[in-house]
Amino acid sequence: MIIAHLRYIPTLKAWAATCFSWYNIATPHLHHTLTLRDWSPVASHKHLNPLVSSHALGLLPLVKHVLFKESLCGQPWIAPTIFGSRRMQHFRALVNLQDLTVADLDFSRFPAGTGKYFGHFSPTLRSVTLIWPRGTHQHLLGFLRLFPNLDDIRIYHYHARVEAHDRLGTQFIPIGGGLQGQLILRNFDEEELLKAITATFGGMRFTSLGLENVRGVPLLLEACADTLETVHIYPYDRFHHGEVVPDPREDSPTTRGDVTLPAFPQHFDFSRNTALRSLEIGVDPFVFSSEYTSTIKQLLSTIASPAFSEIIITFPEGRHLPALLGEALRELYKIRDFRAVFCLETLEELRLPNLQRLTSEARVAAAEGAFDFLPCPPLIFSREVTRYHHSMNWFLLRNME
Repeated sequence: MIIAHLRYIPTLKAWAATCFSWYNIATPHLHHTLTLRDWSPVASHKHLNPLVSSHALGLLPLVKHVLFKESLCGQPWIAPTIFGSRRMQHFRALVNLQDLTVADLDFSRFPAGTGKYFGHFSPTLRSVTLIWPRGTHQHLLGFLRLFPNLDDIRIYHYHARVEAHDRLGTQFIPIGGGLQGQLILRNFDEEELLKAITATFGGMRFTSLGLENVRGVPLLLEACADTLETVHIYPYDRFHHGEVVPDPREDSPTTRGDVTLPAFPQHFDFSRNTALRSLEIGVDPFVFSSEYTSTIKQLLSTIASPAFSEIIITFPEGRHLPALLGEALRELYKIRDFRAVFCLETLEELRLPNLQRLTSEARVAAAEGAFDFLPCPPLIFSREVTRYHHSMNWFLLRNME
């Protein structure tokens, strides 16, 4: 409980600097995430150089999450040349890595494959996040196959390079296990790749889906028919009814540019998802228009799961309680019963003031009768996001609005 209260990193650093006992307690939290970037005014902070000092201090076994940040100049920087024999030795010392996030990974820069550089994470890795990956279906599938114990997969902005030799076969030797956590796909139109991932892992057993501008939704819902518990619906889909969706990185010469994605929400049918209990809806300035409320009503009408019990409204920090929220929830409640839950997604250091503000606004709205049709007042909790994913979410939001 004390560590949870002191998770704000400068606070932990202060405690670790003044108390030897707290140094031992705080160190695993301070070195949980290792961030690697393509440029820094300090040479020791560039590329894989931070591995050297961390290795000398014996800190690499404490690292659970490695983050390769996006390039500042828009060009991929991750390539075999940045590793080298010495740094590769240190890279392999990350023996407890569970989460890998890589932005701007261009598979064509690894002609011999990525297994030599990332394959040693196979025993421990449980989560992979790829942001603007570049390559063929074979490239991406081969990368995921390195990690047979994966539970979580997140892929943002992937449109495959079409090459003559990139033909995924129909037969795969399943590697088994995994895919029992969360799948997030944003701007992803590669249905054939989803079929290949399903085959190579011997099926999908995700309990949580976050889908925005995705082709192959029926396939995913069918594959997770018995396991899916939570679905996050991104409101931005309502702007893209089968239209051409601009790629935020279309100025990059190595991306494919625009892509036509299927309409929303026609392909969302939850009638076979027997374990579904929660529907998450993100808040944006337009989310509770009559059009979007009608869309969510259509989704609710397809839910047949006896476990379904709640609608979770997620609030990025800085967003106020929408004036039409109570009216929109009242309309949804006419379709089926549920409890309302408000979730604040925030940086840890901003959690307390933002949570207090959201709680205060919810109490005022409840006092005015906005939620009097619900069986109980909305529950309120917070969900911590990392600084990197916080900035990524705001970047994506600005490009979608």
